[in-house]
Amino acid sequence: MRLPSILNVVCAVAGVLSGCVVHPEPPPGAVIAGVRDLGPLQFDDSVRCRDGGYSGGWRGASFWLFGDTVTTRPGTDGSNWRSNTVSVLTNPQGAPGKWHFRDYTDDSGVSREVLPLLPDEAAYNRRHFSQQLPEKQRSRYATWPGPLIAAPDDSRAWVFYTLLRCGSDGPWDFHALGMSVACWNDPAQPPERPPLLFPAGDIQLGHGALAVDGMLYAYGCRQEGFSWPMLLGRVPFDRAADRGAWTFFCGNGEWSEDASRAVPVMDAAPILSVHYNRHLACYLAIYSLPLQNRLALRTAPAPEGPWSAPLVIAETLKPEADTDAPWSYAGCGHGELARENGRIEFVSYYRTTGFFLGEIRLLELTLERPGAPVTAPGASQNRP
Repeated sequence: MRLPSILNVVCAVAGVLSGCVVHPEPPPGAVIAGVRDLGPLQFDDSVRCRDGGYSGGWRGASFWLFGDTVTTRPGTDGSNWRSNTVSVLTNPQGAPGKWHFRDYTDDSGVSREVLPLLPDEAAYNRRHFSQQLPEKQRSRYATWPGPLIAAPDDSRAWVFYTLLRCGSDGPWDFHALGMSVACWNDPAQPPERPPLLFPAGDIQLGHGALAVDGMLYAYGCRQEGFSWPMLLGRVPFDRAADRGAWTFFCGNGEWSEDASRAVPVMDAAPILSVHYNRHLACYLAIYSLPLQNRLALRTAPAPEGPWSAPLVIAETLKPEADTDAPWSYAGCGHGELARENGRIEFVSYYRTTGFFLGEIRLLELTLERPGAPVTAPGASQNRP
């Protein structure tokens, strides 16, 4: 099954078991005081399988973005396959076991794609992805969503995404055409996709993102031998779709308009979340350790670092035997859902459970500052 964060597995298979890019790394600014597995998230009954799981707070709700999604029945387009879907957590302050997700659905009640195809992409898909063509001759454009970052006044949200061309020669027959952002002005309307921001050959940003003091920061990884170093760019929030407005971190507190000068700020994975944790008084990056069935976090005083050494959060449940992805992946934190100023954080990850089957599981973390008295996490573990 080709899933958006299967990219994480592809990258990992290429070799990602090394140490970090930045040396020396400070110790983590967090202590894991407790971990509780809250089980798989429950979505609309039209969803058979989906992965990914970036989320962002916007207009009082938590918007969750997923990539390749298999539905239990065909939608109005006659297909059981979606490349991007969105589910809205409408009661984010409720107990996790009672969270209610509402999918964006089509007229038949089936989860639908939210990121629109541009006219030329849609025309291409009509010609080359028709059910009238032999399967081996089909190809299509697709978009895989990344982080959603809302404006401070909630007036809009930027949604990062990857544009792909997908073929029909097996699950690995796809290649990325670049990464970009879509502007979502109204949750009732589709996001607007401006011209491709970072085409192939340019720096690729959008594997993780956050907003700080009117600036939008975006992380993007590249493979170098046995590591996945993260580069960092930033732009005034309202100019995110303007490629010329972006600058890139090149070390020693310097930012440059020249993307070729960008230097890695940490090793991570092609899917990660970054947000500020008030309880720890630092930034928190959360991701899956490739090839390891483990989740990790890093901490830093600023988006550009210096980022700490990785701290293992927890072992994840392994995928079921004989599935196409031998490791769990797509680890993400959900900062908009944090409790007690971030002492309680929620982390999700994906694992396959069968043929076109999988689950996104949720963990509850209790975090403390190093050196501070570690409060027993019993209260959070006993919470319904």
